[in-house]
Amino acid sequence: MIALGLVACAILMIAGAPIWAAMLVSGAIISIGEIGLPERSVVSLLYISMDSWLLLAVPYFLFAGNLMTSLGLAGRLFSFVESLLGHLRGGLPATGVVACTIFGALSGSSTATVVAVGTMLLPHMISAGYRKDDALGIIAVSGTLGQMIPPSIYMILFASMVQMDVTKLFLAGIVPGLVITVFLVVTAVWLNFAGGQQLPPRKSLREMSSHFLVALPALAMPVIVLGGIYAGLFTPTEAAAVAVAYVLVMSAIFERKSFSLRKVFGAAESAVVTTSVIFVILGGATAFSNALTYADIPQAFTRYMTSLEVNAHVTMGLILLIFLILGTALDPVPILYITIPIVFPMVEALGYSPTHFAVLTVACMMIAQVTPPVGMSLFALSGVFNVPIGLVMRGSMPYLYALTAALVALWVFPWFSTIFE
Repeated sequence: MIALGLVACAILMIAGAPIWAAMLVSGAIISIGEIGLPERSVVSLLYISMDSWLLLAVPYFLFAGNLMTSLGLAGRLFSFVESLLGHLRGGLPATGVVACTIFGALSGSSTATVVAVGTMLLPHMISAGYRKDDALGIIAVSGTLGQMIPPSIYMILFASMVQMDVTKLFLAGIVPGLVITVFLVVTAVWLNFAGGQQLPPRKSLREMSSHFLVALPALAMPVIVLGGIYAGLFTPTEAAAVAVAYVLVMSAIFERKSFSLRKVFGAAESAVVTTSVIFVILGGATAFSNALTYADIPQAFTRYMTSLEVNAHVTMGLILLIFLILGTALDPVPILYITIPIVFPMVEALGYSPTHFAVLTVACMMIAQVTPPVGMSLFALSGVFNVPIGLVMRGSMPYLYALTAALVALWVFPWFSTIFE
């Protein structure tokens, strides 16, 4: 029955069935046929998996990021970063990377970051003479930074699966997020340093100060939200609600002309859709992973891997390679829910730092978002800006290599992830 369940899952995926449905059917076959659980227990798992206080942070952070984009605060942020870097050679591409880094600290959503920064960066780069594919590549890859820079949706999902303190994971993602930013900025400047693009005049100190003051309501948000979490003023879930309230208040005060209930409801609708996709995958994956656990598959896998006389770093390298291979065929969320219940016990048994493993896992999921042929960020960018997917893929390849190099650096130097432990 275990073999039948796994075969059914593979057939359904190949046939194009939704990931959650394939995992749910497989989990049901194993749970009912092999373990003998009643049918209602499988259905109950769908609800129990979503009944988590921590997971409430997901829709709130998504909502906050969408509000930043639709109500106008994101534009203030981009203008400030451009005033600092736009006049330099390769400055506009670097502006895009830095803007994505900061916006990632506001929303935790790759899609919201791609739309917000891309809407402003793409016209600027094209009018200044930069290649369109390069501009698209920067936006696609840099948009994934929101998954490492706290508050990260993937960190929340990881913490909920392994029962870790998400605040600790948020703190662990700060330095790795900055390391990845440096890799991408260096790549962007190197590719565009001698391109002969038209450079805007250098902004005066007074103009920079003016842009800073205009952007201050947006820049203050991560300080308030993350500072409140680390100071113990509120939990990550409460912080997500605070983020929504903060964006609404600041937008109503500073963006009165663009503020409308229609935009607020549109941002809420988008957050609900994305949350629903994540949660329905969570339900199917929970049924699948619970069935595997009852069938002793993760435990057997852990016993086998720990019995091998192989260095723990070699084992971690194999796990990361599996993540990258799966990223060519699956979205990051199902990868997390399929693999983490199996490999996390093994990682703990090998004595590897769970925090370091979480950071490496999220870095692999960032790569999965922009890995052809099914990179989610690639298709999101292609759809939003109505450009051929091949153009986005071609432009993203150099930055995908930089992202992979950053993953290797984070793997080799674990103190990037554990510096705050």
